Amino acid sequence: MGETRPLGDKEQLLNHLHARGGLIAAQVLHIRGRLDPALVERALAWLQTQHPILRTHIRYGGIIWHRMPPFAHRRPWFDTEGTTAIPFEVLDDTDPDAWQKVLASGIHTPIRKGDHPRVRITLVRQSPDAVRNHIVICADHATLDARSANIFVRELLEFLADPATTQQKPPVRTGLPPPIEAGPPHRARTGGKTTYTPAIRLPAQHVPDPKKETRVLTRHLEPATTATLEGAVKANRTTLHGAVTAAFLLAVRARYRLDAMTVLTTVDLRRLSGLALPPDTYGCYVDILRTEHPITDDFWATARDASFKLIAALAKDHEAASIMKFPGWEVYRHEARPTIRHHRRIDGLAVTTVAESGLRADYGAYTLEDVTRIVSLDLLGPSLFVIAIRQLGGLDLSVGYAANAMSDDEARWLTDNAVARLGSAR
Repeated sequence: MGETRPLGDKEQLLNHLHARGGLIAAQVLHIRGRLDPALVERALAWLQTQHPILRTHIRYGGIIWHRMPPFAHRRPWFDTEGTTAIPFEVLDDTDPDAWQKVLASGIHTPIRKGDHPRVRITLVRQSPDAVRNHIVICADHATLDARSANIFVRELLEFLADPATTQQKPPVRTGLPPPIEAGPPHRARTGGKTTYTPAIRLPAQHVPDPKKETRVLTRHLEPATTATLEGAVKANRTTLHGAVTAAFLLAVRARYRLDAMTVLTTVDLRRLSGLALPPDTYGCYVDILRTEHPITDDFWATARDASFKLIAALAKDHEAASIMKFPGWEVYRHEARPTIRHHRRIDGLAVTTVAESGLRADYGAYTLEDVTRIVSLDLLGPSLFVIAIRQLGGLDLSVGYAANAMSDDEARWLTDNAVARLGSAR
């Protein structure tokens, strides 16, 4: 028998943006070892038995009206009845970089409406006998967050390594998990009305060859460098998230001489919502908070400020700091014109810091060589979207940017400057 529930408010917003090409989430697994497409299909079918969201599609019901744009949208519902297998394609292309074209197209193309799950998979290889394969995963962000992406990838690779053992693993839950709004509401405890924090953007830039696409730069801190950074983080009484944020803020200060910047931070609410969700619950359980920070030349003071203000926003002004909601009048009053003038950039910087991925290099006959992570930004988003994740003892950084709002050279300068600061932090 099928199961259904309406999408929560944050899920509705993400699904609404996805339909227009916004915040499409993607990962690419770069795998060494001959890979049978039939084995991948078996793995995807097994994953659907593990996570209810992966065996749901979205159907659309009555109209929901808004006082501000988009004014109206049809209410979306998760529905398991009649859901198909996860869409899966195989592309044989002699171009070794063909996966990049598939990724660029995937994060620019919303998943169409229908009775299929809100994720699609493409296996890209040079030939059926290729020993290097690329698995491109694109998803509706309403059904997946960073933690869920790690779960999906980890379990997929574990199945490929040992199908007989892995398929005996019991599911985390058998029914659809609730929306984040089902938990106790987050209430501001400031005792009065909070003041709206307008976005601070990077200066509008002239891009010599603007393209409506999202690009990503990847950087990696080796385990020894990461261990030194984490020791310095602890000694200076802050967090890894604070350090990553500070590195990019100081790069922004060096480049544009800005003394303050707003930062968007993705926060995992599984533990904070009061829903008591298992940590491996698959779905989207995040919020995005805006905080404002002064930028000085003091790296650790900036890192402590970034960490403290995020914690304070979570404790006191969660709803006021959240931007994951359909915008009201105050948002339009402050942000509409600046967003248009700045090529639809809503803030200068966004940072997502994810706990240890749980991934390893060795998966039986297969070796995971690398992972590319990206979220589409060309419709709407920050100038820089930084994803920092602990992996194999090191720190992987993916820095996304919209090619119509920032040049490749500018994004590379900011990224390399920030990474150098992280690598030399003591």
